[in-house]
This record gives sequence, structure tokens and C-alpha cells, in this order.
Amino acid sequence: MARTHCFRTDWNRLLKNYPIYLAVLGVALSLLFSLESYAFQEGMVNCNVVDTYFRAVNSQGQMITYVFCAFPFAAVFCEDLEHRYLRCSIGRTSVKKYVLSKAVTIYACSVLVMILGTVLFLIYVSIQTGWTSDSFQKDFYVAGMYRSLILEEHYAVYMILCALQRGMLAGALSLFASFVSLFISNKMVTFVTPVLAYQILQQFAGNGWASVQLFDPAIWSFDSDFQYFLLVSGVCIIPSVLFTGGIYAKIKARL
Repeated sequence: MARTHCFRTDWNRLLKNYPIYLAVLGVALSLLFSLESYAFQEGMVNCNVVDTYFRAVNSQGQMITYVFCAFPFAAVFCEDLEHRYLRCSIGRTSVKKYVLSKAVTIYACSVLVMILGTVLFLIYVSIQTGWTSDSFQKDFYVAGMYRSLILEEHYAVYMILCALQRGMLAGALSLFASFVSLFISNKMVTFVTPVLAYQILQQFAGNGWASVQLFDPAIWSFDSDFQYFLLVSGVCIIPSVLFTGGIYAKIKARL
């Protein structure tokens, strides 16, 4: 009961303030401006939504979306320490329940912001151009994962599923930023950390399944979509659990 109350309080705190709504808009704008000149070109990329979306998420500018996913709640530990709210919160529950509630909210919020921001971007692009065109690179997507969605022309579902995967990565990066904030209590550092972590993964993880390229279903081929999604989930959730454990240990040590 106490855990549920703590979780509900966190979401009330989140939804009653502007950062989450600003973050959704920020994700959409980040994807739009990552298109560079295509953002203002008639028909955008190949005159279709799917190619336009994948051009956006495979550009360097899309890294800013991870900043916006962290923006609403990743700095919560930093804020609670700054306003001396930490001991008060823990006094009403426990360190374990406090950390777990915050960690779940940080992760879920990051996923939600990425999905809603992507949906907003897709709505805008669909107004500017069609979902497919004669120049649509269908064979490229069919060769990858979730090909049945492309073959059955469920393009919106396909891209929202991609956004979900990117959101799970954003959740892990946001939790890492929250962990870092307990050592460097600075909001700017907290918000920049996801981009720095993403850049490090991009540069040093190579081209294998352990790299950020794993989250692009069009370039992978596994035995089944479920196997692929399970791997993506594991790559995100296992580090998130470790970061949560690290946050718990750090807060416990500070009390």
C-alpha cells in the first residue's frame, strides 16, 4: 500500500508540472530538426513518413531526444537533496520503496515521453507527406525485424514499436543520469549525461548487438520478432536494475 501511494505521489508530481509536456514537444522538435534541410523540403525524405522517420532517428541530432526524456524526472534525487525533501520522504516510507518508486517513474516517464514525442512528430510528417510513395524503400525494412507490420502496411504501429524500443533505451540512460546525479549534484550535468553515455556507446560498443544500433530493427535479422524484442528489453532492463541498485546503495550510505 505504501509503495502504491509513493508511486501515485510521484506521478501526480510529474503530471501536474510542465516539464513532461515540454519534453514531449522537445522530442518531436528534436526529430524534426535532425532532418536538417529535409525538414523544410516538400515531401521530406522520399515523399513518405517511414523513410522520413528513419532518417530522423539515424541522424546525430536525434541524440537530443534522450535529454528531453530525462528532463521531466531524472533529476528528482538531485532536487530532493537540494530541497532537503529526501529524509522527509523516506521518513514516511522506506529507502527501498522510495528508490523503487522513483526509479520506475523515471524509466516509465522516459518511455512515455519518447513514444508521445514520436507520435507528435509522425502526425506532423503525415500532414506534410504520405505514409508511402513510389520511392519507399520497402525491401529494406522487410529484410529486418517486424517485417510483418511492413508487409501488412501497419506503418504507424511499426514506428511506434521502434519508438518504444528507443524509449526503453532512454529509460536506462535516464536512470544512469539519476545515478550520476548522486555524485555530481548538478541538473545540467544530469540532463547532459544521457547524450554523453549514448555517444560513448556509439563510439566504443562497435557494430554488434551490444551497440545502440541494436535498436534499429531494419538492420537486424533474428529467428523471431519475440527473440529480438526480448534481447532489446534485456539490454535495457538489466542495466536499469543495476543503476537502481546503485542509487539505493548511495542513498543508504548518505543517510
